[in-house]
Amino acid sequence: MDGRSTLGSFHGTSVPQLPLITPTRKSRSPGKSSSKSPSKARVPSPTKSVATCTSSSTRGITKKEQLAQMSPDVTFSDISYIKDPSTPKPVLQLWTHYVMPAKTENRIVPQELKASHPWRSIELFAKAASLGTAKDQDIVTVVVEQADKYRGKAQEAQWVSEVAGRLITDLPTLSACTLAGKRKIETLNISAVSIAPNELCPTSPVDAFTDGNKKIDHALALETSVGEERTLSTGGTVYRVLGPASINQTYGWTAFNPMFANFEAKTNERDLLIQLGTWIAAEYEKRHREGYPMDIPVPAIAIQSDQWKFWIAYSIMVPAKERKHGRKPYRVQFVGPVDMGNTWSIEGVFKILHVLKAVVRWGFNVYEPEYFDKVLAKYEKK
Repeated sequence: MDGRSTLGSFHGTSVPQLPLITPTRKSRSPGKSSSKSPSKARVPSPTKSVATCTSSSTRGITKKEQLAQMSPDVTFSDISYIKDPSTPKPVLQLWTHYVMPAKTENRIVPQELKASHPWRSIELFAKAASLGTAKDQDIVTVVVEQADKYRGKAQEAQWVSEVAGRLITDLPTLSACTLAGKRKIETLNISAVSIAPNELCPTSPVDAFTDGNKKIDHALALETSVGEERTLSTGGTVYRVLGPASINQTYGWTAFNPMFANFEAKTNERDLLIQLGTWIAAEYEKRHREGYPMDIPVPAIAIQSDQWKFWIAYSIMVPAKERKHGRKPYRVQFVGPVDMGNTWSIEGVFKILHVLKAVVRWGFNVYEPEYFDKVLAKYEKK
């Protein structure tokens, strides 16, 4: 079954493949400022003595398929693989109860708006109450305008900051993401944050690849209280397994952020799944070593210019008798890609927004009680 052809469409109409941007130079960008700035760090950044995933080797990974040769091995399959008996129930829950309903929601754009031209006429919003709140409409309009402004002209840094990053960083301002009785969410610009310590990076059992220095652009995280951060800091310091206190695959200002969704954006043909695959594999290694829940999946959003694709990453335990020599007792499986929409049109951005809101609801309803609360309880009991 081909997930691209059967699941990458809305209302029975496939979203066209859009042209990629040719950047004027290759660049890693800090993007738009995160809602939690490094200047407000609660924990000192690691010193030069702290090991991070760096390597001077030229034997870097250049294709996502090469991650299958690492430990843990990271593999990528069509979304239909989610029906495999080995798929954990929380993975099915994320797909069937959150992402898929958001994709197939028939109120994404009213029929009268679909039939109208030009697509980007702001007056059309007055006829479309089902498009969401006025704030939703404002965000969508700005993102489409920014995409038009920077498409084909911008460096990658500008595109990530002003287009993809704009949509991500504005999420916490939406009413659907600030529910009464729920935590707030934060958007984190982590483009300069490395995996740390080095032991969390995927390793090569046969020394085929040694470049593990991969970063991603943004993450969504639950906001934590000062008291919770103190519990995690003191508990994590005393009962940690690796390095300084941290509940994720980083040190420094991001160490106590419960990150539940990851984003990587590029403006050319480079394989961004290498970075997402490495980053998330390091998260599962951290979970494995610390005794955190391994069955909770990780939403991964891959943004290639205007096109947004959704992946679900999760771990599968590997019995000792089936394990290859030198491999971890688990592997990391990605399923996808699922078409989320695009920043080429108003309709496309609303589709992205619907899926992102569903991911936030999943963060509130599943990730917080089934993952973060258990991590917090681990240290509260101490």
